[in-house]
Amino acid sequence: MATKQERIALSFLAGLALTAVAVRAVGVQRFEAEVAQATGTAAQVGVADRALAAQIAAVDSARRNPKKRKAKGTPRSSSRKGRSPTLTQDVAPTPPLRVDVNAATAQELEQLPRVGPALAKRIVEWRDRHGPFSSPDDLRHVRGIGPSTVRLLDSLVTFSGRHRPVHSEGAPSLAYHPTPVF
Repeated sequence: MATKQERIALSFLAGLALTAVAVRAVGVQRFEAEVAQATGTAAQVGVADRALAAQIAAVDSARRNPKKRKAKGTPRSSSRKGRSPTLTQDVAPTPPLRVDVNAATAQELEQLPRVGPALAKRIVEWRDRHGPFSSPDDLRHVRGIGPSTVRLLDSLVTFSGRHRPVHSEGAPSLAYHPTPVF
């Protein structure tokens, strides 16, 4: 048989469970009423449809009241003044110049996005050691250039048509040395 304290604890837990069920029922009714009000229809649809309608109503509400949104973080003060736009709407930006990777200097290669002084130096060193590049995929041989950089540079670089005997004469043999041996 349960002690007096155990009966009190059980009755408390039972009351808590009943309260949770009541709160849940009230919440569902309130949710259905909000959905019906937002969509203008009766709430006799499935749960997924009601949830979607509630999300759409929330987005529409946020669009109508942009000042009600909470700002994330605190505004940072800056000693710099706001910059005015450098381009007017009637002046189109000039297309970027294409850089010939096989003839460019390290300084010229630095003008490309994601190419800094160290990477430009590695590109020139690889080209001097192994010969000219023939395609954007050849740039992946240089340490620091991955697939995303190749995709970015693809439309910004060209490759001069120099002869690459290694590629034109079949697969290289194991005795092939890219640097001259004296």
